[in-house]
Amino acid sequence: MMRNRAIASLFNRFSLSILVLMFALGVYAILASSTMASKALGTMVVVIVGLIFARMHFWLWTRAPWQKFFAVSSWLCNLFLVSVFISSIWNWSRWFNLDGIEMYKPVTCATVFVGVVTDCMLLLRLQLRKTLDRSIRAVAVGLAIVGALLLMATVASQKFQDLFDAIWKVIPWQVGSIVGLIALASHIASAILAAIEKEKSSKLPETFSERMKVSMNCPRCADVIQLPLGHGACPHCKLAIHIECDEPRCECGYLLHKLTGVNCPECGREVPEKLRWKSAQQSTPSMTAVS
Repeated sequence: MMRNRAIASLFNRFSLSILVLMFALGVYAILASSTMASKALGTMVVVIVGLIFARMHFWLWTRAPWQKFFAVSSWLCNLFLVSVFISSIWNWSRWFNLDGIEMYKPVTCATVFVGVVTDCMLLLRLQLRKTLDRSIRAVAVGLAIVGALLLMATVASQKFQDLFDAIWKVIPWQVGSIVGLIALASHIASAILAAIEKEKSSKLPETFSERMKVSMNCPRCADVIQLPLGHGACPHCKLAIHIECDEPRCECGYLLHKLTGVNCPECGREVPEKLRWKSAQQSTPSMTAVS
């Protein structure tokens, strides 16, 4: 995990230096009307866009092992696209140029792949808890993948394009339009539902356990972290950690957090001295309560 953080830090510094060069070249190209400076500026723009996508897909590298394949694949496609556009700007190679014969096929396929990986990555990053919301997101991801595969196969293969044209003559155009609307609606709905869930969770009344956070050193990476009670994970090395705390509760189950009275408001029983808030506050363990 420390290596990942070092790579991210190196990326940030390198990207900042590229931006400084872009600004300097842009000013020079405007003032001097230099063709060479304009080409260099275009090169810097292509490089920074490629770096942004590479940095976005770096998130996949830190996830599950099977997602590393898509991270590496997207990096290779990014590198290919950056090379093609830079070669086209400087007119270095006839084959490795956008004007080259049949060059549009690999460029289109690589662009579609990078776009779909980015799209699915952003969808997967949405925090959704409800089964229905996750199902809508799954529909969006599935249609994005299927659409990308069909488009890449149609562009790359003439035989598949002829087959697709034959199938399209049989299937009414309304079917394709409806599928496209479903894909678009599921994408937008996933983002909206994630925002609604986040808004609802922020409005829910927090319990004592949800407000309390424990300061500790991660057993794996030894970094100082703060985690809430219950299930959590180290933000650096992703070690899963579960923290439990006994809360003062009445026999009926009512939470006695900051209860000033002697009797339980729920059942009317007298609260034992050891469970009253004043006594519990005096014996509270060394944890940081975040309000």
